[in-house]
Amino acid sequence: MSHDTITFYPYQVQPREVDFTKRATLFSLGDSILHTAGEDADRTGFGVRNLQQHNTTWVLSRMAIEIERYPDEYEHYKIGTWISGIGRMMTTRNFIVRDNDGNRIAAASTNWAIIDMQSRRPLDLRANVSSYSETPIHECPIDAPRRIAGFIGEVVDDRCVRYSEIDFNQHTNTMKYIQWMMDTLPLTRLQDTSIRRMDINFIHETRYGEHVRIYHEATSAEERFEIRRASDELSVCRASFRWNEL
Repeated sequence: MSHDTITFYPYQVQPREVDFTKRATLFSLGDSILHTAGEDADRTGFGVRNLQQHNTTWVLSRMAIEIERYPDEYEHYKIGTWISGIGRMMTTRNFIVRDNDGNRIAAASTNWAIIDMQSRRPLDLRANVSSYSETPIHECPIDAPRRIAGFIGEVVDDRCVRYSEIDFNQHTNTMKYIQWMMDTLPLTRLQDTSIRRMDINFIHETRYGEHVRIYHEATSAEERFEIRRASDELSVCRASFRWNEL
């Protein structure tokens, strides 16, 4: 289904996707957004399955989500997506989330690269997805994903990558990083506030069995997290949460 040339994909919030508030969690909503990216890439002939036939794949570099309202359990909603630009090394894919009445309840923007699956090095996007240039360009619905600087912080969790957290490459699933960060927060924080905007930068991959540490730092404007590989303190990803009072 399309709306103003943007393709929309339907969803319903399932019980497994909500928390004690009976609303979708940030990471379940993020998972639906990434699923929409995959569905739309498949539709246009540039999905992961197609790329893997050429020994290449998509890699998510940055993501920003802004939430005006988290959808309720069993609520129907739809996610629209479009490409807003392609550079040599990076492309931007945007999203808008609407309820059944057409009201915007969330929006997101993501940056992606294509890498060679053997070397893990990025490839020239314009040589691999040139037909995307025919896609109508729409403005990004929110501020672009921002770069998050490193910080010292304090260790708030220490964990090993488990079977239930990996994908087909034995790499950690994208939304698991967000889940790990949120798991370090006190329940009262999540009862009294909701995340209004999240920015996350994916810097390196982690694999099954690797040991990681989660660092945290709070300022008056935001909370920042950084996940580092324990063996060498290499930064894996960084995120920023900004909150709304409930």
